[in-house]
Amino acid sequence: MPQTADGETYTVLAEPHLSDKLAQHANPQTLGATDVISIQPCPTPSERSQDRFVVADWTLADGIWKFQGVFDGHAGHETVDYVAATLPTAVHDALVRGLALGPLSPSDVSELLRRAIAEIDARIGQEMLDLFPGGADLLGGLSDEDITGLINDNGVNSAKVLRCMRGSTVLVALISPVLDVWVASLGDCQAVLGSKQATSDFWDTQVLSANHNAADPDEVARIRSEHPGEDECVLVDRVLGAIAITRAVGDFLFKLPAVYTTRVFLNSNPGFRISSKVVEFLPRNLTPPYLSAQSAVQHVNIPSLGAAEVFLLLASDGLVDLSGDTYGMDNREPAVGSKKWVEVLSRTERLGAGNAALYLLRHAMGWEADPVSSLLTVESEKRQMDDTTILFTPLV
Repeated sequence: MPQTADGETYTVLAEPHLSDKLAQHANPQTLGATDVISIQPCPTPSERSQDRFVVADWTLADGIWKFQGVFDGHAGHETVDYVAATLPTAVHDALVRGLALGPLSPSDVSELLRRAIAEIDARIGQEMLDLFPGGADLLGGLSDEDITGLINDNGVNSAKVLRCMRGSTVLVALISPVLDVWVASLGDCQAVLGSKQATSDFWDTQVLSANHNAADPDEVARIRSEHPGEDECVLVDRVLGAIAITRAVGDFLFKLPAVYTTRVFLNSNPGFRISSKVVEFLPRNLTPPYLSAQSAVQHVNIPSLGAAEVFLLLASDGLVDLSGDTYGMDNREPAVGSKKWVEVLSRTERLGAGNAALYLLRHAMGWEADPVSSLLTVESEKRQMDDTTILFTPLV
């Protein structure tokens, strides 16, 4: 039956149609031991999901390693596609090289992850800069026609420029054969470890990711310390008043001098969705970079927990947004939402519900027919929810 909310019309679905519709959009899968969903219900082609994920098992010198990644793109698909395609190989090859020299310590693997992510970002920037070997000074001697002819070739050069203009967060988990777990985070996706002792009904929640956004006091303090005297380096919880996250791959508008934006990025075709917003913050770009590509890495040895049950959850920030809407939580406090997710996933009825990631998604969407239907069937060309990806892996 059609309903209306906030001026939008949607249809309330009954079972089993509601579950079928949710599965159609979320595409639940089980890859090895990992339950996966990724959803963006909006049918408008330009609004298709910019989330990507990778789940892989690698047979290396000391056994089977598991790689899992959630990548949340923004402003376009070019950067997130590149990260999802290249970062797993970079990490794999670095592990192979490291293990060939002997056992790797936890700090070795942590540094390996940091370096792999930073090098992907550096490569993106350098490939674009190499188009202008004379640097920023060369740009001054080129006409707009010269620049557009170089960068808009609908081929290799265009791809290099677009990867700089778009961005992606990174959330990667590495799991060793002996259940050492490393989580590297860059941006605002979340990794959560849920664990329970055999003698207890209590589930412990451990957040293994950082919250790299401009609402985080530590991130704001870091950026202000790097740009003394620039009162508008963070403005209304956004870097330069323009972007919420403080660390990402790509987004070279915030990492290079403004001349590259005015002469190169703003001459790109395709360009930005709303160029006026880019022009508005450029006067604040005084001493780049303002965004970092240095990831935070946490390590935990699962056997040392002594737990009878352990699972790892990786999720893009769409799950955070859905949970805030559903449970009234403050999205600035990752631990609050994470505890709710662990509570939901630890319920005994979940065991008979099939895909655990799909089960959590439905809870975050409100579970009942009306709120879930409103997100799946709304008659609108605009998205009603953020791209949402969830990876759930039982470890013990």
